[in-house]
Amino acid sequence: MSKPTVPITLSTEAIEDLIYDARSGDFDALKEDISAQSKAHNCPEALIVASAIDMEDEAEGGTGCCLLHYPAANGNFEILNYLLQTLTQAQEHVAQVINHRNHSGNTPLHWAALNTHLECVKALVETGADLTVKNDAGLDAIFLAERTAWSTEEGEKKEAEQARAEAAGEEDIGEMSQGRQVVEWLLSSDKGGELEHGVSAGETSNSAAAGDAMDEDEKK
Repeated sequence: MSKPTVPITLSTEAIEDLIYDARSGDFDALKEDISAQSKAHNCPEALIVASAIDMEDEAEGGTGCCLLHYPAANGNFEILNYLLQTLTQAQEHVAQVINHRNHSGNTPLHWAALNTHLECVKALVETGADLTVKNDAGLDAIFLAERTAWSTEEGEKKEAEQARAEAAGEEDIGEMSQGRQVVEWLLSSDKGGELEHGVSAGETSNSAAAGDAMDEDEKK
């Protein structure tokens, strides 16, 4: 995968600091570091957000992630919303950054959907994230959310069956899983209305290896 073109060339140390802030959820430090880089480069803060991308090769431990990937993956809506609001001050860079694919081809939306963070999914889509982008395994964000929902529902079904046997069925098993909520919202959104999906047990099993690119070990 070729390296993306960024508006400002940041030092490796600056990028690492910004990524650490975003990944660890240190909101105050992230705002301070973005502000400092903005002043150092005499440019809008939006350009710093657009330029903070891990450019290291995968063989050297790089992820290829932008700042949006980390709060999207971790469900940190406050930081994600701040980054999106800052980024929209430079509209010409929004689409490139919000749909940025890391070394495994995953966008921030892929990670938010995979981890069933509905509010983060909504924020990304409403700011312009493309639901049709596929990762290197050929999977889009809706498919990942569906697979998570299917796995969760299968587990809950087994737990419910056990609960009925042990406690006369007092458990509430009708609540929609987080994964299913994400799927339903994406499919009902303006951008997802024309998409059709469906994950069967076989599809889930067969695609499990392809989805390994998005496990926790990748989020470095």
